[in-house]
Amino acid sequence: MNITRGPVKSAIKMLVYGPEGVGKTTFAAQAPGAVFIDTEGSTRHMDVARFDPPDSLYDVLDQLNYVLGHPDEIRTVVIDTVDWLEKLIFNSVCVEKKIQNIEDMGYGKGYVYAKQKMQQLLEVLQAIVDRGVNVVLVCHSTIRKFEQPDEMGSYDRYMLKLNEKNIAPIVKEWVDLMLFVNYRTNIVTDSDGKTKKGTGGQKRIMYANHTACWDAKNRFGLPDEMPFDFAKIADLFENAAPVKAPQKTIDEVLDTNPVEIRKDAPAEVDTLAQLPQDVKKPAKKAKGPAPERPESMKSDNPEKDALLTDLWERMAKNAILDPMIIQAVVADKEYYDLTTLIRDYDTDFIEGCLIEAWDTVCGLALTKLHNLPF
Repeated sequence: MNITRGPVKSAIKMLVYGPEGVGKTTFAAQAPGAVFIDTEGSTRHMDVARFDPPDSLYDVLDQLNYVLGHPDEIRTVVIDTVDWLEKLIFNSVCVEKKIQNIEDMGYGKGYVYAKQKMQQLLEVLQAIVDRGVNVVLVCHSTIRKFEQPDEMGSYDRYMLKLNEKNIAPIVKEWVDLMLFVNYRTNIVTDSDGKTKKGTGGQKRIMYANHTACWDAKNRFGLPDEMPFDFAKIADLFENAAPVKAPQKTIDEVLDTNPVEIRKDAPAEVDTLAQLPQDVKKPAKKAKGPAPERPESMKSDNPEKDALLTDLWERMAKNAILDPMIIQAVVADKEYYDLTTLIRDYDTDFIEGCLIEAWDTVCGLALTKLHNLPF
């Protein structure tokens, strides 16, 4: 067993976000060997290297596949912006499920599918980082009302302009450096002691640590705030890991069945959906035959009963043998009351939110099991 100590050199995983027009794209363009995946078209008037504007999630995957195979040519890949990439992901779900809008599936199922696709995309980006290529994500900010569960009242915060329940959390978790950028504004009070107005608004500041007003983080010991100047973080990129031998395809990196990526593939083909749902080690399965399905998970409706059978088999494989555990997870998310039996759940909910998102449901259920006081 090999044990290492001290910092390990790695390519940079950075997210920079802020209001429109603050200079995020210009900032990202200063990364070494930067090539843009321009989902928004924001670089058309800039002297930068870029791929053709992607029209679909397939196009983005195709471009990332090229980056993965050419780490000696591309030192940094910039996705500008992630919120427009999210739109391509939503469109992909709509095409795949043959719906007009991501919300047409009901119960948030569309967003669950979108989260799975974003997770797969982050796996691809991690493979690129492992090859020694930096990844810079650019995103717009938005202001949302925020309520802390343990405090009274609410307040405004700058947040990523992404789906805050499914997409934003996994993006923030993945990056090592998350910078919030904004103009420095000072509030002054007039002589009457009541009227207030803002002044300044020209100096740009980047923030590298979390506050009550915005999300930010870094794993490099950066100060709380700095002038919005790439030179302040340039040494992080200079000390990044060297380029490693290239892999030809995304599928080889993820060790999956090959998925051929062709330039002449139709735009509606979503190769990302063919990547594995979960490349992590599977959960340990319960030994012996599955116990009998409880009455609370049986239905006279053949379609629903088939889904309940599927769900029970998943539960049994992970030693979740009390349906109340699942009911507690569902109640925590405020979909159904704790006393509502699983057999009384809507069929679409069982399929879309419990079975399709089983990895997430299972994790929450196992956490509850481990926290039981007996």
